[in-house]
Amino acid sequence: MTSNSWKSRLWCCVAVAAIFVGSCASAPAQDAQASDDTRVRNYIVDVDLPLVGQRDEQVIQQVTQIIGASPVAGTRPTIVLQFRARAVTGFAGNEMDGIGTRGSSFERCLSLARFLSGPKVTAARLVAFLPDSIEGHAVLPVLACEEIVASSTATVGRATIDEPLDGAIEANYQEIVSRRLSMPWPVVRAMLRTDSEVYEATLNGEAPRLVDRQELDQLRDAGQLLGSKTIWAGGSLATFTGQQLRNQLWSLGTADDAVELQTVLNLNSALWTTRQLPRQWKPMQLTVSGKLPASRVNQVIRSVNRQVQDGELNLLYVRVEPTTCRVEDAMRLASFLAEQDPEQLYTVGVVQGNVQGAAGLLAVACDDAVLLAEASVGPLDTAGASDDSLLRGLDEFSLATGRPFPLLSVLVDSSVIVNDYVQQETGKRAIFTEQQIAMQADANLWLAKSKVAGGETVPTDVALRYRLFDSQDDTETLVLSRLGIEQAPAELQSPWLESSIQMVLSQSWLPRFLLTIGFFALMAELGSPGLTVGGLLAAVCFVGFFWVEGLNGNVEALEVLLFIGGLVALALEIFVLPGFGVFGIAGLLMLLVSVVLASQTFVWPTTSAQLSEVSVNLFWVSCLALGGMISLLFMHKQLERSPLLKWVTLQPVDEDEAADLNARETLAHREHLLGQTGLTTTRLNPSGKAQFGRDIVAVVGTGKLIGTGVPVRVVEVRGPLVLVEELE
Repeated sequence: MTSNSWKSRLWCCVAVAAIFVGSCASAPAQDAQASDDTRVRNYIVDVDLPLVGQRDEQVIQQVTQIIGASPVAGTRPTIVLQFRARAVTGFAGNEMDGIGTRGSSFERCLSLARFLSGPKVTAARLVAFLPDSIEGHAVLPVLACEEIVASSTATVGRATIDEPLDGAIEANYQEIVSRRLSMPWPVVRAMLRTDSEVYEATLNGEAPRLVDRQELDQLRDAGQLLGSKTIWAGGSLATFTGQQLRNQLWSLGTADDAVELQTVLNLNSALWTTRQLPRQWKPMQLTVSGKLPASRVNQVIRSVNRQVQDGELNLLYVRVEPTTCRVEDAMRLASFLAEQDPEQLYTVGVVQGNVQGAAGLLAVACDDAVLLAEASVGPLDTAGASDDSLLRGLDEFSLATGRPFPLLSVLVDSSVIVNDYVQQETGKRAIFTEQQIAMQADANLWLAKSKVAGGETVPTDVALRYRLFDSQDDTETLVLSRLGIEQAPAELQSPWLESSIQMVLSQSWLPRFLLTIGFFALMAELGSPGLTVGGLLAAVCFVGFFWVEGLNGNVEALEVLLFIGGLVALALEIFVLPGFGVFGIAGLLMLLVSVVLASQTFVWPTTSAQLSEVSVNLFWVSCLALGGMISLLFMHKQLERSPLLKWVTLQPVDEDEAADLNARETLAHREHLLGQTGLTTTRLNPSGKAQFGRDIVAVVGTGKLIGTGVPVRVVEVRGPLVLVEELE
């Protein structure tokens, strides 16, 4: 063998060794990448009970989508099937359980169970999560899952409670149990038959096994039975608690909330929904920070609606930082986000920093609410801010989002205390505010165990345990990466013209300035009725005021109707019924009330804060009206001389013209009419005309308004001025 051949072999060995070392070195990196990719493949799918209609097909479709979206070959996504009839505790403390978990269609349950135990889902790890008790044929798809996790208070069983058992139904149950072996057949059979008993038999030289009464007797007769323990004594359909499932090793463990579920399943990442599956996202970011005025809320709502309709937006990333805002404004924007259809606009809310007050509602209103590391939410010092209208709004918001009403109340009112309660008869646990528990029909049976939240920052574990937030992540990059987004989306923008107008309209001084000019012009019009420029200027200013406040979300139909009614009343007083009477006073009051209501978001104050706001509004509106009248009093002469306004006022005549006018007016002497009687030819309100003999003379009434054709008598004559009174 030549030296060259040895050298060739040596180089081959070196190359093979290098390849082997390289592959070994890259394996951990690949495993790490696979592990990282696997983190995003943990999903939760709601199985709404009872299974009727097309609900089984909806679950099948979602599971198929998850398996098909797995990016790494060979990885098994964990899919948690959450079986529940979702209960929501509202403001009044009542639970709306729908029609419960009973009543599921056997055909629908069998269809779903065969799919879940079939070959198409072997690429996924299926886990049945039972937060509520399961009865009826809904037990069948639970048995079709690989693993089971139940809450400590949930029960499983009584599978045939809705219909009698027959051979076909029992055979199908046995088929599903044989596929998965998640629970022993004797146990399942006891859920189907009232005469079935289950025992744990301890055998000689063998592991304990579950048997029925007949098999137990056979083992005893054969001398193989060392002992037995009753699992189910029969006499009724079997049912087992979550704790029993855990003790018998028929489940992985018990979990009463999402946090415990992740621990039991040993998952390192949050459970996501099928709505978060990667798709062609058109994302934008909405950053809420500093101040959130009503004008900004309106701008966001218009921008989102427009871009969703134009197909330019289907993912809104809401980044909430410490923000000051009114509860009403935060509720309005939060309700808008909660009403969005996730198929058209999916929303992700992320809290950054210590967010205090109602601004936290903006994050929990989203389809996915995330707390970043070190972030928190809590109330401002707004004790007693929860009026009835706000509580009703929070109740509706809780129903729309599925977030717990008690913790939502904590965010808007620092006086709210949330406790963990136990029902002493049933052992059921729930969280309530102190006001809620007082409204329970069986309030005396609920015992407070411990304080959960209230008056301070909501603990992170509490926020996650009760699903105020869905998850907690270290960075925003991780949140976005799970949606398949590599970089932060562009900020949600409005057209520059709209933004510029909105910036001007958001100035707090503008409505008051318009109101000042409006009152000034209105007083000028009332002082010299018949002039159109003052009335026109007042109309323009008042319309501008209502427009600005309308953009701020403060104006509704009531304010507009009151304002129009006030103008009509004043017009009647000026042109139809001269004199400052009922219509004049009513008109001014209606104008005042409409302006005050247009400066606030509520009609009648129910809290101290709202009462204070009403007082402030009344004060500055009164000051503006008073200022307008005082300004007219002191600036009357200057206005008459100003080049801009002198053409709209009656200019005084010069001295010669005044002397001629006085001479002409003094020629008309009416002293001979003193004491005479006549009939009015027009209505005297208070001036008009009356006929004395053949003469028709302009007269003025001295008392109440006098109608046409009424006898009058002249009581005083002042040059051309004739004063009359109605004859009794």
